Amino acid sequence: MSVFLAERPGIQTMSVQSPSLRCGVLYYNRIVEPFAFLWDYRAGTHECVSLKPYTVFKIGGPARYFCEIQNAEALQEAVRWAKAHTTPFVVLGSGSNVLVSDNGYPGLVIRLLMRDTEKISDEVLYVAAGASMATVAHFATTCGLGGFEWAIGIPGTIGGSIVGNAGCYGSEMKDVVQTITILECPIFNFQFSINESVSNDLNIENSLKIENGKLNIHETNNKDCNFSYRHSIFKDHPERIIIGAELKLFPRDSAESTALVREYSTKRTITQDIGSPCAGCIFKNPKNDKPGLSISAGQLIDAAGLKGMRVGGAMVSLKHGNFIINTGNATARDVKELISIIKSKVKSAHGVELEEEIRYIG
Repeated sequence: MSVFLAERPGIQTMSVQSPSLRCGVLYYNRIVEPFAFLWDYRAGTHECVSLKPYTVFKIGGPARYFCEIQNAEALQEAVRWAKAHTTPFVVLGSGSNVLVSDNGYPGLVIRLLMRDTEKISDEVLYVAAGASMATVAHFATTCGLGGFEWAIGIPGTIGGSIVGNAGCYGSEMKDVVQTITILECPIFNFQFSINESVSNDLNIENSLKIENGKLNIHETNNKDCNFSYRHSIFKDHPERIIIGAELKLFPRDSAESTALVREYSTKRTITQDIGSPCAGCIFKNPKNDKPGLSISAGQLIDAAGLKGMRVGGAMVSLKHGNFIINTGNATARDVKELISIIKSKVKSAHGVELEEEIRYIG
């Protein structure tokens, strides 16, 4: 059975493959086939799916179960399926800024494909969690809106970028997020573990599972997100799964915005390994208490003479010290060992303890 609701007048939309959710209500702008999953592992989910193709690093073992989600209703069904099967789960976007264990993930990986983007008022966009930052940056320029051109340099999705308060060129997500629509689940024991040891490739006990209780879709606003450098409340509360967000921008001539996008793209091409399998910045920039003085993690790594250092198939980028490249056959163990060496050598050379920005799965 198909569902059809007439398009809402006065709303500028991108071509999308699925309905969007805003303010807890599903809106459709075309005929949409119902979500076909029966939520049985033989039909709705796939077993033993390699996660390599779903991460920018192209590293990682298989997920025990795997599914792709195109709307909020399907996301709820996936979470309910995990609950019914007492299966841990983790949500994946574009797979940038993550490192999947060589042993994979022992539960359900839910990949978000919700990518709707709409101009809902003169200065506000609604964007689904799975929309890419670069795509939204381009869309904003076509709407005559500025303030998001910098996002062309972020390889991830809107949802992941909000979680980590991603930013570059002096701007961050906290500067543009107005409201966020979330699915709140009664969850404990989130799966991500930042401080895994190199020898601990799989930490099943740190898996995300849900307790008894209802799933709740609601909105929260910017001030309740506790944004700080590469952090938000969503890192502390992974039971709050981002479905979409409203971005507050400002009017700007499209030609001016397009020129800024090109400028940022050129800078990124010169300083980063565009197209190479890497997860973006591995480390957060260190805090500096001295006003007017700042130094990046990449500069510290470069000053320690670590560019080009290799462990197995993992190599510190020759362009950007804070990038690790998969040269073709890197394993998660290679990357973790190289991270450990970098941290040790930077600490010895500069007395600075680097902290990972990358997140571990498995």
